Amino acid sequence: MSVNAEFLKKEAEMKALSIRKTSMIRYKFIVLSGKGGVGKSIVTANLGLAFSKLGFKGKIGILDADIHGPSIPRYLGYENAEVLTDGEKLYPVETKYGIKLMSASFFLKDKELPIIWRGPLKIKLIRDMITSTEWGNLDLLLIDTPPGTGDEIQGIVEYISKITGAVVVTIPSDVSLHVVKRAVSFLKTVNVPLKGIIENMSFVRCNDGSVKRPFGEGGAKVEKELGEKIIARIPMNPLLSNPIDDTNNPYEYDNLNNNEVAISFMEAAKKLIESQSGV
Repeated sequence: MSVNAEFLKKEAEMKALSIRKTSMIRYKFIVLSGKGGVGKSIVTANLGLAFSKLGFKGKIGILDADIHGPSIPRYLGYENAEVLTDGEKLYPVETKYGIKLMSASFFLKDKELPIIWRGPLKIKLIRDMITSTEWGNLDLLLIDTPPGTGDEIQGIVEYISKITGAVVVTIPSDVSLHVVKRAVSFLKTVNVPLKGIIENMSFVRCNDGSVKRPFGEGGAKVEKELGEKIIARIPMNPLLSNPIDDTNNPYEYDNLNNNEVAISFMEAAKKLIESQSGV
C-alpha cells in the first residue's frame, strides 16, 4: 500500500470513529463568527454556563477549537488544568460548573505565544481533539470555532455527526451585516442549519434605565435583510470580560437571577433547545 493510500485509510478510520462517537451526543452546536473580536469565546462559555443551569449539568461539554486564541479555560478558571491521557484517549477537564472542557490551550507549553502553524497542522490538532476526547455520558456539546469561515471550521463540520445547528456571534457595527451574511452563506454551503444569531456588546444600560447603543443598530439590519431573528442581545458590561471575579467564578454565574447579562444567555440557551423540540 502506498504512503498516500495508507494516509487516506487512516484518515477515513479517524473520521468514522469521530462520527460514531459524536453521534451519541444529542445536541451539537457550533459557535462561529465571521470575524474576530466579537466575543465569540465569551459567548460560548456563557452559553455553557446557562445550559448547565438549565438541567445539563454534568452532561454538557465545550470543545474549545479556537486554536488561534483558545481562551475558554482561562475564562472559566482552568487555564492551568491538565488533561488526563490513556494511550490515544484524551479525558476532558471536569469543571465545578458541571461542564466538561477540552481545549487546544491544554497542549500549549507557553500559552502566551501565538500558534504559528500551517493549515494542515491546525486542522489535524482540531480533528485529533474531536476523535480522541472521551466525553462520557454527554447530552450537549458546544464547539467554539476559530474566527472566520476557513478550512478549520469545515474540518470540524466533517468530523462531527449531524450537527444540530450553528450560533453566529456578531456585534451591532456597520459591517456586521456583511460579516453575518458571509457566515450564513458558509453554513448553507456545509449544510449546517443556523439556529440563532447572538448580538454581543449590543447596548449599554445606563443608571437611569435608558439604553445607549454605541456600536449602532446593525442587528436590526441583519434581521431585516436576512430574515433571521436575533435570539439574544447581550449588553455591554466591563465585568463580563474578566475571566473570574473575587469569588473565583465568572461574573454572571453568581448573579444569574438578577443579572441582565446572565438572563440574556439563559434566554438564548432556552431558545436553542426549543428550536429542537421534537428532535
